Amino acid sequence: MKNKMIHKALAGLLVSAMVLGMTACGNEGGSSGNDSGGSSQAPLASGEGSLAGGAESAEGTQSSGETGASLEDQKPEIDMAPLSISVSLTSNKDHSEKNAAYDRLVKEINEYTQMDVTWHWTASGDYYEQLDLDIISGNLSDVVIVQDNATFVRAAEEGVFWDLTDYIDDYDNLSTIPAMIRQNASHNGRMYGLPRSRTLARHGFGYRLDWLNKLGLKEPTDWQSFSDMLYAFTYRDPDGNGIDDTVGLYLDDWTGAWDIMMTWFGVPNVWGIDAQGDLIHKSRTEEYKTALKAFRELYSMGVINDGSKGMTAFWEITGGKAVDEGLKTSKGGCGVQVLDALRKVQTYFETEGLTTEEELMFTMAGYVDTGKGPLCYPTNGMANMLAVTKRNIKTEEQLRRVLQFLNDLNDGVCMNLLEYGWENETYSLDEKGYVIDFDTETKEANGIPSGHNTGFQNVLTYFTAEENARPATRPPYTSPIRLLEEQLYNDDIPYCVHNMGAGYVSKTYSDNGKDLDAILTDAQLKYITGEIDEAGLDEALKSWWTAGGEKITAEMNELYHGAGN
Repeated sequence: MKNKMIHKALAGLLVSAMVLGMTACGNEGGSSGNDSGGSSQAPLASGEGSLAGGAESAEGTQSSGETGASLEDQKPEIDMAPLSISVSLTSNKDHSEKNAAYDRLVKEINEYTQMDVTWHWTASGDYYEQLDLDIISGNLSDVVIVQDNATFVRAAEEGVFWDLTDYIDDYDNLSTIPAMIRQNASHNGRMYGLPRSRTLARHGFGYRLDWLNKLGLKEPTDWQSFSDMLYAFTYRDPDGNGIDDTVGLYLDDWTGAWDIMMTWFGVPNVWGIDAQGDLIHKSRTEEYKTALKAFRELYSMGVINDGSKGMTAFWEITGGKAVDEGLKTSKGGCGVQVLDALRKVQTYFETEGLTTEEELMFTMAGYVDTGKGPLCYPTNGMANMLAVTKRNIKTEEQLRRVLQFLNDLNDGVCMNLLEYGWENETYSLDEKGYVIDFDTETKEANGIPSGHNTGFQNVLTYFTAEENARPATRPPYTSPIRLLEEQLYNDDIPYCVHNMGAGYVSKTYSDNGKDLDAILTDAQLKYITGEIDEAGLDEALKSWWTAGGEKITAEMNELYHGAGN
């Protein structure tokens, strides 16, 4: 059996040092041996906001065919004194009243990881505001979820959180974190948190396939065919009702839609590399102006919702609402958004009885080729981070135990326990070995109350080594639109344009970034909509440069080259 406490020779040396040193360590921070008080503290006062919906699983869709293994069969071969730690997570389920299933879950996690964990649960809402206060007061759990914001960065640089950079590759699951995501999670070359994996190639566009076919158009694969499609959707009565009531591209005020399309033109993802090997901001490139000219032309053609035809102008629609307001209502024929939001247009049409699951009315793609080849605008590949505080975790030996704990939670058998529960009690396996969840009534009849495991997924990074894959997964998707979505997520990863400045923090940008960004955002909108001409755009770009853009660029390059680039 694989020993989960030792993955590399270095860890083997660590074991003896930790066994001898646990008692002494405990006197420094309450983290020793079987002291159940350990580093526990009172729960945080309030909850977390952006993770309220729970974590997306990064699991694959294929099952190995094995049954779900009990963690009791996966115990480490080497017994060590449990290290007491505290972990703060968010959960919409009130875990203040414990139950036997919750206690059983905690017990099995502790046995598998050889830890003694006190879990602090907070409701959704204002977790990060409270976390900022806790950072200032020092009232922190040993493991916390953190945002990439100024408060966290400052605290990390001041030594509140452990620098994890040089440790991650010592752990089989954590070592699989891709280089691009590591850089996105770093600050001036150092990682103070473990990124929680999310879909990287998540952006693209979606369009009415039935309108395309009715008008005899080809699928949009380049900018010309994309533009032609938008024109036809606007002026050739694609819905056949004889009324001028459609528009090609239906947008809202989310500026990310422009970033997605800019990428197709070769515009850097915020920061690129120039011919001299220096960082260059996207607004200083010719590609940026080329893209804006193309968008201005689309707007002048009337193929973007501009307030005419009884439609709301895109800049007056709340970000994210274009799908519901324009695409599901058949006012617009194309949208630029995250793929999972666009996929819901097709499923909405199915629900409304306008089409079937097998017959697509709406389809999606990740990009069109403007002559630059396939290019996709990525997410940062993560949803916040897990950080280890130094309040009680004071020694390197203790840190390695905590990292081993976070690593082992991402073993497939442990992830399945946290998410699926127990075979024949909360789920069964079908004839192909896929997980079939029991309904709430069946679970409760088996003594497993609803929500006993809610929130535990928030401690997972979802980075897992191949040899630690889940022994069983839920059935793969079967609907064509879901299969297309998953295909695009996978196929477009090689085309994602990395932000070459990610991980470097300019002081000037930290101080004045919002105001400087506003200069570009305002000029961009005014130029696209024809409120200013090219001379006005150039003046705005110059204003950005003199107001701080030049200084930011110099600071970013100093950091970039100082890191050995």
